[in-house]
Amino acid sequence: MGIYDVHAHLNDNLYLELDTSSSDIVRDALQANVDLINNVGFDIKSSKIAVIQAEKHANVYAIVGIHPNDVHLFSQEAYEQLDVLANANKVVAIGEIGLDYFRSKQYIQIQKDALKIQIQIAQKHNLPIMAHIKDVAGSTKAFDDAIEIFKSLDCKDVVIHDFAGTKKQVDQLVELGYYMSINGQVTRNRELAKVVQDIPIKNLMIESDSPYQTPKPYDKKVNYPKLLPLVTKAIAKLKNMNEQELISATRNNATTFFNVKK
Repeated sequence: MGIYDVHAHLNDNLYLELDTSSSDIVRDALQANVDLINNVGFDIKSSKIAVIQAEKHANVYAIVGIHPNDVHLFSQEAYEQLDVLANANKVVAIGEIGLDYFRSKQYIQIQKDALKIQIQIAQKHNLPIMAHIKDVAGSTKAFDDAIEIFKSLDCKDVVIHDFAGTKKQVDQLVELGYYMSINGQVTRNRELAKVVQDIPIKNLMIESDSPYQTPKPYDKKVNYPKLLPLVTKAIAKLKNMNEQELISATRNNATTFFNVKK
Protein backbone atom coordinates (compact mmCIF):
# COMPACT_ATOMS: atom_id res chain seq x y z
CA MET A 1 0.00 0.00 0.00
CA GLY A 2 1.61 3.22 -1.21
CA ILE A 3 1.69 6.84 -0.12
CA TYR A 4 -1.18 9.18 -1.03
CA ASP A 5 0.24 12.59 -1.97
CA VAL A 6 -2.82 14.73 -1.31
CA HIS A 7 -1.40 18.00 -2.65
CA ALA A 8 0.96 18.41 -5.62
CA HIS A 9 1.13 20.75 -8.60
CA LEU A 10 1.96 18.65 -11.65
CA ASN A 11 0.48 21.58 -13.56
CA ASP A 12 3.07 24.11 -12.33
CA ASN A 13 4.95 26.15 -14.94
CA LEU A 14 8.23 25.29 -13.23
CA TYR A 15 7.98 21.71 -14.50
CA LEU A 16 7.23 23.03 -17.97
CA GLU A 17 10.35 25.19 -17.83
CA LEU A 18 12.35 22.11 -16.82
CA ASP A 19 10.84 20.11 -19.70
CA THR A 20 9.45 17.63 -17.15
CA SER A 21 6.13 16.04 -18.11
CA SER A 22 3.41 14.81 -15.78
CA SER A 23 4.16 11.31 -17.12
CA ASP A 24 7.77 11.63 -15.92
CA ILE A 25 6.66 12.80 -12.47
CA VAL A 26 4.00 10.09 -12.06
CA ARG A 27 6.36 7.33 -13.22
CA ASP A 28 9.08 8.37 -10.77
CA ALA A 29 6.51 8.69 -7.98
CA LEU A 30 5.25 5.16 -8.54
CA GLN A 31 8.80 3.84 -8.33
CA ALA A 32 9.10 5.61 -4.96
CA ASN A 33 5.86 4.03 -3.66
CA VAL A 34 3.76 7.18 -4.12
CA ASP A 35 0.84 5.68 -6.00
CA LEU A 36 -1.97 8.24 -5.53
CA ILE A 37 -1.61 11.95 -6.27
CA ASN A 38 -3.95 14.94 -6.06
CA ASN A 39 -3.10 17.49 -8.75
CA VAL A 40 -4.14 20.87 -7.37
CA GLY A 41 -5.23 23.94 -9.33
CA PHE A 42 -4.59 27.51 -8.21
CA ASP A 43 -6.50 29.42 -10.91
CA ILE A 44 -8.80 28.55 -13.81
CA LYS A 45 -6.05 27.67 -16.31
CA SER A 46 -4.13 25.43 -13.87
CA SER A 47 -7.40 23.82 -12.75
CA LYS A 48 -8.23 22.91 -16.35
CA ILE A 49 -4.73 21.45 -16.77
CA ALA A 50 -5.16 19.51 -13.51
CA VAL A 51 -8.31 17.90 -14.90
CA ILE A 52 -6.61 17.02 -18.20
CA GLN A 53 -3.60 15.50 -16.43
CA ALA A 54 -5.85 13.54 -14.07
CA GLU A 55 -7.68 12.03 -17.04
CA LYS A 56 -4.32 11.01 -18.49
CA HIS A 57 -3.13 9.10 -15.41
CA ALA A 58 -5.19 6.46 -13.63
CA ASN A 59 -3.70 7.24 -10.22
CA VAL A 60 -3.97 11.05 -10.42
CA TYR A 61 -6.98 13.09 -9.28
CA ALA A 62 -7.79 16.77 -9.77
CA ILE A 63 -8.59 19.53 -7.30
CA VAL A 64 -9.88 22.78 -8.80
CA GLY A 65 -10.05 26.29 -7.39
CA ILE A 66 -8.62 29.80 -7.24
CA HIS A 67 -5.81 30.57 -4.79
CA PRO A 68 -6.54 33.45 -2.39
CA ASN A 69 -3.58 35.45 -3.68
CA ASP A 70 -5.13 35.49 -7.16
CA VAL A 71 -8.85 35.96 -6.50
CA HIS A 72 -8.75 39.74 -7.08
CA LEU A 73 -7.77 39.03 -10.70
CA PHE A 74 -10.96 37.11 -11.52
CA SER A 75 -14.55 38.07 -12.29
CA GLN A 76 -17.82 36.23 -11.70
CA GLU A 77 -17.27 34.39 -14.99
CA ALA A 78 -14.31 32.55 -13.45
CA TYR A 79 -16.51 31.09 -10.71
CA GLU A 80 -19.01 29.99 -13.33
CA GLN A 81 -16.16 28.16 -15.09
CA LEU A 82 -15.10 26.64 -11.78
CA ASP A 83 -18.65 25.44 -11.21
CA VAL A 84 -18.46 23.61 -14.57
CA LEU A 85 -15.00 22.19 -13.83
CA ALA A 86 -16.27 20.77 -10.54
CA ASN A 87 -18.39 18.35 -12.59
CA ALA A 88 -15.37 16.70 -14.22
CA ASN A 89 -15.04 12.97 -13.57
CA LYS A 90 -11.86 12.96 -11.49
CA VAL A 91 -12.33 16.16 -9.50
CA VAL A 92 -12.22 15.18 -5.82
CA ALA A 93 -12.21 18.58 -4.04
CA ILE A 94 -12.34 22.35 -4.41
CA GLY A 95 -8.99 24.00 -3.72
CA GLU A 96 -6.66 25.37 -3.04
CA ILE A 97 -8.89 28.04 -1.59
CA GLY A 98 -8.67 30.07 1.59
CA LEU A 99 -7.08 33.19 3.05
CA ASP A 100 -3.51 34.44 2.72
CA TYR A 101 -2.56 37.55 4.66
CA PHE A 102 1.16 36.84 4.36
CA ARG A 103 1.76 38.36 0.93
CA SER A 104 -0.70 41.24 1.12
CA LYS A 105 -3.53 42.65 3.21
CA GLN A 106 -4.79 44.71 0.30
CA TYR A 107 -7.51 42.31 -0.82
CA ILE A 108 -8.71 40.74 2.45
CA GLN A 109 -12.42 41.33 1.87
CA ILE A 110 -12.15 40.05 -1.71
CA GLN A 111 -10.40 36.95 -0.37
CA LYS A 112 -13.19 36.36 2.14
CA ASP A 113 -15.91 36.79 -0.48
CA ALA A 114 -14.08 34.47 -2.89
CA LEU A 115 -13.66 31.84 -0.20
CA LYS A 116 -17.39 31.90 0.53
CA ILE A 117 -18.27 31.59 -3.16
CA GLN A 118 -15.93 28.62 -3.63
CA ILE A 119 -17.21 26.92 -0.47
CA GLN A 120 -20.70 27.19 -1.90
CA ILE A 121 -19.49 25.57 -5.13
CA ALA A 122 -17.95 22.74 -3.11
CA GLN A 123 -21.17 22.22 -1.18
CA LYS A 124 -23.24 22.31 -4.37
CA HIS A 125 -21.18 19.46 -5.80
CA ASN A 126 -20.78 17.61 -2.50
CA LEU A 127 -17.01 18.01 -2.61
CA PRO A 128 -14.55 18.52 0.29
CA ILE A 129 -12.31 21.57 0.63
CA MET A 130 -8.53 21.82 0.27
CA ALA A 131 -7.71 24.98 2.24
CA HIS A 132 -4.73 27.33 2.05
CA ILE A 133 -4.33 29.52 5.15
CA LYS A 134 -1.25 31.65 5.67
CA ASP A 135 -0.61 34.32 8.28
CA VAL A 136 2.01 36.95 8.89
CA ALA A 137 4.54 35.66 11.43
CA GLY A 138 3.16 35.98 14.95
CA SER A 139 -0.44 36.48 13.79
CA THR A 140 -3.40 34.08 13.63
CA LYS A 141 -5.80 36.49 11.88
CA ALA A 142 -6.07 34.55 8.60
CA PHE A 143 -6.57 31.28 10.48
CA ASP A 144 -9.20 32.78 12.79
CA ASP A 145 -11.07 34.43 9.90
CA ALA A 146 -11.03 31.22 7.85
CA ILE A 147 -12.35 29.12 10.73
CA GLU A 148 -15.11 31.66 11.32
CA ILE A 149 -16.15 31.40 7.66
CA PHE A 150 -16.00 27.59 7.68
CA LYS A 151 -18.19 27.49 10.78
CA SER A 152 -20.67 30.05 9.44
CA LEU A 153 -21.15 27.99 6.27
CA ASP A 154 -21.27 24.70 8.19
CA CYS A 155 -18.25 23.19 6.43
CA LYS A 156 -17.77 19.57 7.46
CA ASP A 157 -14.98 18.28 5.21
CA VAL A 158 -11.87 20.47 5.26
CA VAL A 159 -8.15 19.72 5.07
CA ILE A 160 -5.64 22.49 5.81
CA HIS A 161 -2.78 22.00 3.38
CA ASP A 162 0.80 22.98 4.26
CA PHE A 163 -0.20 23.13 7.91
CA ALA A 164 2.38 24.90 10.06
CA GLY A 165 0.25 26.10 12.95
CA THR A 166 0.23 25.83 16.72
CA LYS A 167 -0.88 23.22 19.23
CA LYS A 168 -3.91 25.42 19.97
CA GLN A 169 -4.84 25.44 16.28
CA VAL A 170 -4.42 21.66 16.12
CA ASP A 171 -6.91 21.34 18.98
CA GLN A 172 -9.38 23.65 17.21
CA LEU A 173 -9.15 21.71 13.96
CA VAL A 174 -9.47 18.34 15.68
CA GLU A 175 -12.60 19.55 17.48
CA LEU A 176 -14.10 20.50 14.12
CA GLY A 177 -13.14 17.12 12.62
CA TYR A 178 -10.81 18.76 10.08
CA TYR A 179 -7.54 17.39 8.72
CA MET A 180 -4.02 18.76 8.58
CA SER A 181 -1.66 17.94 5.70
CA ILE A 182 2.09 17.94 6.35
CA ASN A 183 4.90 18.31 3.80
CA GLY A 184 8.69 18.71 3.63
CA GLN A 185 8.62 21.61 6.09
CA VAL A 186 8.55 19.03 8.87
CA THR A 187 12.12 18.00 7.98
CA ARG A 188 13.51 21.48 8.63
CA ASN A 189 11.07 23.35 10.90
CA ARG A 190 11.66 22.37 14.52
CA GLU A 191 8.55 24.09 15.83
CA LEU A 192 6.38 22.31 13.28
CA ALA A 193 8.04 18.99 14.17
CA LYS A 194 6.94 19.49 17.79
CA VAL A 195 3.39 20.35 16.75
CA VAL A 196 3.14 17.32 14.44
CA GLN A 197 3.61 15.11 17.47
CA ASP A 198 0.29 16.48 18.75
CA ILE A 199 -1.73 15.85 15.59
CA PRO A 200 -3.84 12.70 16.00
CA ILE A 201 -3.26 10.15 13.27
CA LYS A 202 -6.99 10.28 12.44
CA ASN A 203 -6.60 13.95 11.45
CA LEU A 204 -3.36 13.65 9.47
CA MET A 205 -2.57 13.60 5.74
CA ILE A 206 0.70 13.75 3.79
CA GLU A 207 1.59 15.99 0.85
CA SER A 208 4.56 16.97 -1.26
CA ASP A 209 3.28 20.41 -2.34
CA SER A 210 5.67 19.86 -5.24
CA PRO A 211 7.43 21.64 -6.85
CA TYR A 212 7.67 23.51 -3.52
CA GLN A 213 8.48 22.60 0.12
CA THR A 214 11.26 20.19 -0.80
CA PRO A 215 12.36 18.04 2.16
CA LYS A 216 15.90 17.84 3.47
CA PRO A 217 18.51 17.12 2.21
CA TYR A 218 17.17 18.43 -1.12
CA ASP A 219 15.55 21.58 0.27
CA LYS A 220 17.25 23.97 -2.16
CA LYS A 221 16.12 21.98 -5.19
CA VAL A 222 12.85 21.45 -7.06
CA ASN A 223 10.47 19.13 -5.26
CA TYR A 224 8.75 16.05 -6.70
CA PRO A 225 6.24 13.55 -5.28
CA LYS A 226 8.98 10.90 -5.45
CA LEU A 227 10.67 12.60 -2.45
CA LEU A 228 7.63 12.10 -0.22
CA PRO A 229 9.10 9.04 1.56
CA LEU A 230 11.52 11.46 3.25
CA VAL A 231 8.47 13.15 4.79
CA THR A 232 6.80 9.93 5.91
CA LYS A 233 10.05 8.75 7.49
CA ALA A 234 10.39 12.02 9.41
CA ILE A 235 6.80 11.98 10.65
CA ALA A 236 6.93 8.31 11.64
CA LYS A 237 10.05 9.01 13.69
CA LEU A 238 8.42 12.01 15.38
CA LYS A 239 5.35 9.99 16.24
CA ASN A 240 7.35 6.92 17.28
CA MET A 241 5.45 4.62 14.96
CA ASN A 242 6.09 2.21 12.14
CA GLU A 243 6.40 4.04 8.82
CA GLN A 244 4.13 1.65 6.94
CA GLU A 245 1.47 2.06 9.62
CA LEU A 246 1.69 5.83 9.14
CA ILE A 247 1.43 5.47 5.35
CA SER A 248 -1.57 3.15 5.67
CA ALA A 249 -3.38 5.38 8.18
CA THR A 250 -2.86 8.61 6.23
CA ARG A 251 -3.80 6.88 2.99
CA ASN A 252 -7.01 5.61 4.58
CA ASN A 253 -7.80 9.11 5.86
CA ALA A 254 -7.27 10.58 2.40
CA THR A 255 -9.08 7.94 0.33
CA THR A 256 -12.11 8.27 2.60
CA PHE A 257 -12.01 12.08 2.61
CA PHE A 258 -11.61 12.42 -1.17
CA ASN A 259 -13.82 9.41 -1.94
CA VAL A 260 -11.04 7.72 -3.89
CA LYS A 261 -10.69 3.96 -4.30
CA LYS A 262 -8.02 2.51 -2.03
